[in-house]
Amino acid sequence: MSRGADRPGVGTTPAPQRPLWSVALQLAAWCGLAALAAVSTDQVLRVKRARRDAEATRLRRPYQYRALRAQRRVLVMGDSTGVGIGADCGTQSIAGLLAADYRGAEVVNLSVSGSTLADVPAQLRQLPSAPDAASRFDVLLLHVGGNDILHSPNLAAMRRAAETLLPMLHRVARRVIWLGPGDVGLAPLFRPPFSWWISRRTRQACAMFAQIAREHGTEFVGFHDGEHRLALVRERAQYFAGDGFHPNSHGYRYCYQWLSRQMAMPPATARRQRALSHAEHPPPIERWPNAPLRGRAGTTLEQAPARASPGPAPGGLLP
Repeated sequence: MSRGADRPGVGTTPAPQRPLWSVALQLAAWCGLAALAAVSTDQVLRVKRARRDAEATRLRRPYQYRALRAQRRVLVMGDSTGVGIGADCGTQSIAGLLAADYRGAEVVNLSVSGSTLADVPAQLRQLPSAPDAASRFDVLLLHVGGNDILHSPNLAAMRRAAETLLPMLHRVARRVIWLGPGDVGLAPLFRPPFSWWISRRTRQACAMFAQIAREHGTEFVGFHDGEHRLALVRERAQYFAGDGFHPNSHGYRYCYQWLSRQMAMPPATARRQRALSHAEHPPPIERWPNAPLRGRAGTTLEQAPARASPGPAPGGLLP
């Protein structure tokens, strides 16, 4: 036996020391995971509060106007944006604003909060079956898509639901207008990185919605990009309700006034106007959907009083 075998530390190999960069990398990874866990927890709590607020308003009845001798008939269907959740009162929803502009029109509103594309056929079943030409509605406003973006498993499921729904709608109305969602990721309810993913999914879904609408002779009005996205980025607090998800009264008025202007134009002119809007205010880089936007500020309707109240026009929303 060697002389130093019984002495501790003699003849043993010292443990190798980890490089400082490896320690720093591990600490950064742990800090990143902790930050992600904190953001995820905060996001879950935000969604729970929003759902609780939504449940409190779920029983709110959508705005309707029954006319004894209606000159025109409008059918409103879809989700909470059709109900008008977030507006101060029903008359400030899109259905209420339309009824105020077209005094002789009857507005039937079957919207139900939380509805998806697959839920709208159930709303149709509340109407008399097999409507004839005389009983068809002049215009159908479809408010749907936002809940599908958040809850649908994939784009293929949304496509199937939309392709099933649109032919049904054209059987009950002469003109179908689909009011697409805004950029859902811009809602104050959502925080990065979740808001980035939701914005990307919104653009993918709305591009698909617009394509399906064209294939079925449906007019699709998207509020998810271009001038609309710029307005939401710069004036987010002005257009969202207290729940951080639904439009408020200003948000609904913004959508209604834009809709009125677009629908009052011939289809080709309206398409050119939307193309010009997108050219002046292009969507941001795909990778950073919530990045600050640069360039000329968008003029909101409140900032342009000469164009703020277009009112009903011949050939507009109602023929």
